[in-house]
Amino acid sequence: MIQGLIGRGGYGQIYYGSDATFPEDVVIKIEPIVRNGRTGKRMLLEQKILYRLQGRPHVPIMCASGHTEHLNFIVMQLLGPNIGDLKKRSPARRLGPTTVARIMIQGIAALRDVHSLGYIHRDVKPANMCFGITQNTRHVLKLVDYGMVRRYKNPDGTRRKARHRPGFRGTLRYSSARVHDGKEQVPSDDFVSMAYSGAELLLVNLPWKLVCVEDIKQAKLDFHAPNSPFLLLTGPYFSVFCGAIFSLRSDDEPDHSSLQALLSEMTGGKSLREAYDWEENYREACGSEDY
Repeated sequence: MIQGLIGRGGYGQIYYGSDATFPEDVVIKIEPIVRNGRTGKRMLLEQKILYRLQGRPHVPIMCASGHTEHLNFIVMQLLGPNIGDLKKRSPARRLGPTTVARIMIQGIAALRDVHSLGYIHRDVKPANMCFGITQNTRHVLKLVDYGMVRRYKNPDGTRRKARHRPGFRGTLRYSSARVHDGKEQVPSDDFVSMAYSGAELLLVNLPWKLVCVEDIKQAKLDFHAPNSPFLLLTGPYFSVFCGAIFSLRSDDEPDHSSLQALLSEMTGGKSLREAYDWEENYREACGSEDY
């Protein structure tokens, strides 16, 4: 039963409501089958990917999906505010380092689930990361929005041949330099987006936020330099983590566990299930001058 409108996304409407077969509140995403004279396929892809990912801890539970005569729809568990919105609520306009480290560790686990099936997400960003709202899920990160996912491996495990002009997919602020160059996206590009997301949570803004579009790629490459003042501001642990990601080649299969391990010291000994910054009135973010 639909109870109200949450908002309008890039390809349809998002409502909240209830489902008699599911114990939690749900989100209902709706996409017109025909939009502006074109057949909508994005939600069909998301339905397929979510179905394959069910049972993974960092993927939203999908309660139902299908279509009517005019609409495609997905019903899934209702989640809390996205990480970008939680950051905006902080008086310091950022999140504390132990919180960011644990978000990244869980985000890497989510990417592992996607990559292990031979897919890449292509739109990793704070707005696509949420925590659950129940006692059991409020400390479990969920990666959302699978409408831009693409298969990068063939069924036999080999890499698909890169297209000559794949077209841009993603969000420019978080896209890798390779994407600026029009290259086919690979797992390492998801990780670059994850690194940029974490840096934004720590720094308030990314250094290219106000840069004109033509100069964004160079600003990103400047950020990659080991002596970049902005990168150093993220702190010793996170800058090493970023360095490992920025050194990945396009044909590399990232070692998810090793990248998680680089952030272990940054957690300050806090477990993934301990309170996050927004649960403690952003005390860590407001009290942290150095990382």
